[in-house]
Amino acid sequence: MHKTISIAAIITFLFLSLSSSAQLYKHEAGVRLGSADQALSTGFSYRYHINETKAIEGIINLKDNARGIGALYEIFKPIAAVESLRWFYGAGGYAAFEGNDVLGITGIAGLDYTFKEAPVNLSIDWKPELSFLKDVSFKASTVAVSVRIAFGK
Repeated sequence: MHKTISIAAIITFLFLSLSSSAQLYKHEAGVRLGSADQALSTGFSYRYHINETKAIEGIINLKDNARGIGALYEIFKPIAAVESLRWFYGAGGYAAFEGNDVLGITGIAGLDYTFKEAPVNLSIDWKPELSFLKDVSFKASTVAVSVRIAFGK
């Protein structure tokens, strides 16, 4: 009797773990909270997933000293040890206005997690920026946390 229950429990566990893969949402929208010295650090974030491994992210910066907008092309890779956890990297461009107008390129690398139980996405990333309008400057210190609502399958 105990063997039958144990075998049934193991089969049920295997079936549920194999069938409950990470849900991929097409859209994620939310807020980004980052360092104070970057052109794109704190504001709104919107990510559109092209497929399971590629996405385009738009960031609108709303800091007091600069308004800015940027776009990034991102590539995602799964981390096998934790379901729904992925690392990602990418690059893009940005423009910032008010006070210190800049135009530049940016890279991004980080960790991304989407909860299975709720449509919430969290990410932490490092996003260095190279500005080349007016003066050439490199800022490597931006680390940010983004919290997004995921929707649209």
